[in-house]
Amino acid sequence: MLALASPAVMPFTTVHFVLAIDGLASTSFSKCTGLAGEVSVEEYAEGGENRFSHRMPSRASFPNLVLSQGAGPTQELWDWWGEYLTSGLVAPRDGTVTLMSTADGELTPVRVWGFSRGWPAKLTGPDLDAQSSAVAIESIEIAHHGLALKKVGA
Repeated sequence: MLALASPAVMPFTTVHFVLAIDGLASTSFSKCTGLAGEVSVEEYAEGGENRFSHRMPSRASFPNLVLSQGAGPTQELWDWWGEYLTSGLVAPRDGTVTLMSTADGELTPVRVWGFSRGWPAKLTGPDLDAQSSAVAIESIEIAHHGLALKKVGA
């Protein structure tokens, strides 16, 4: 017999993200997109089989991570991006995006996504408008070679 009600499980709130990149200081962000992956499908039409085509997995692909934050005093991400402008090369780095949420009244890590061989593909400074009192938002877009959900605390 099935239970009529399951215990209530509250989802995490998406209030705070921390970007940690090997060799750079961790930085807090307020918005993150691109935590996704996709496997392409290749179809093969078998001769004599007209009812369907065989569908097989092909290559995996991952969109760029895009993280936004209020502009602050640190400029390490700008320096990392600037490596390419000064030398023509940029050092790929591994990193993590950690979702922080309130558990028992404390802000703690609840989900960690790891990416490999990331590099800054785009950096956007804030829109400046003297007639607005909005927060100056900047963003970084990181291209990478793969994304995986890690165990919290590992």
